[in-house]
Amino acid sequence: MTVNYVSIIVGTRPQIIKIPILVQELRKRKLKLSIIHTGQHYDYEMSRRFFRELDIPKPTINLNVGADTPIAQISKIIMKLEHIFLKNKPDLVLVPGDTTSAIGAALATSKCDISLAHLEAGARSNQFHMAEEINRRMIDHCSNLLFAPTKNCFNNLKNENVFGSSYFVGDTMYDLFVRQYKQYNLKSVKSSENEVLLTIHRRENIEKFVNLKKICSIINKLSEYGLKIIFPIHPHTQKNLEKFRLKINADFIEPLGYTSTLRMIVRSKFVITDSGGLQKESYWAGKPCITLRNSTEWIETVKEGANLLLPINKENKIKNIIRMSEKVILPKPALFGSGKAAERISYIIKHFQDTRS
Repeated sequence: MTVNYVSIIVGTRPQIIKIPILVQELRKRKLKLSIIHTGQHYDYEMSRRFFRELDIPKPTINLNVGADTPIAQISKIIMKLEHIFLKNKPDLVLVPGDTTSAIGAALATSKCDISLAHLEAGARSNQFHMAEEINRRMIDHCSNLLFAPTKNCFNNLKNENVFGSSYFVGDTMYDLFVRQYKQYNLKSVKSSENEVLLTIHRRENIEKFVNLKKICSIINKLSEYGLKIIFPIHPHTQKNLEKFRLKINADFIEPLGYTSTLRMIVRSKFVITDSGGLQKESYWAGKPCITLRNSTEWIETVKEGANLLLPINKENKIKNIIRMSEKVILPKPALFGSGKAAERISYIIKHFQDTRS
């Protein structure tokens, strides 16, 4: 059976920014396309803003699963998607990333006996306390098509002997970065000598008092060096800062749109984050990155000397951060493909033959 109808499932900002260029390419190939939003995102209005900004068609369906425990959200996603899949009968379901929405969609697709494609397959942190690590491994092992953004991700899939067909296609996020960087002339943005972009959102960093206190301590010490910390604060992060009565010497701003985030990265002296996406975007923009985690899926950025891992559970020397911030980063974009990942993926999907009886 050939693919004529593709459903894409998203539910969070990190998923949404993986699909704009791919949606364009799938449409060019005259494939019927539906986008289903699970409603997992804590602020659905923010998701709508990303759809408008990145020129993505409005979701065909919203599952409205809402805020809940991961188990409850997964259960709702599976049950609601089963009804939709049986009615609409897509030939292939594409799932980006490793969120609760992604694993729920992957399980529903598998149980409905529909072909599954995983976008950003093979990413591994080898941190089994991370829900995302479990999600992405499960999704990879029930996917028919696996689209790896880096050679390291592709090698992970080969080493794990996944059942589906694996391809090193490059990163669709890099496709989008290239487009926005050119379209909004971000090359002309002047770099600051003292501004630092900070983002924190991972549960292990914001829900544990000890970890969040250590992060605040690091930021407060950095501010003593004359650095101005710009902090687009996640509502859940702000809630926990207030709950634990912690003070952080940073300038709070509202969460940013995608292009505004890129502009802030380009303007910053360096970036401090626990986000997977910002590690890559910082590298592509030629900015040093301090990652508040024990490990990273994007080991290429560490090997290139552009990304310093800063485990919260270990003593961290501020001088190491300052030294890292002074580094000159010369990115090698080819590590994440040629900026044509979406074009390659759409070609593979269009010519995919499901040979199951």
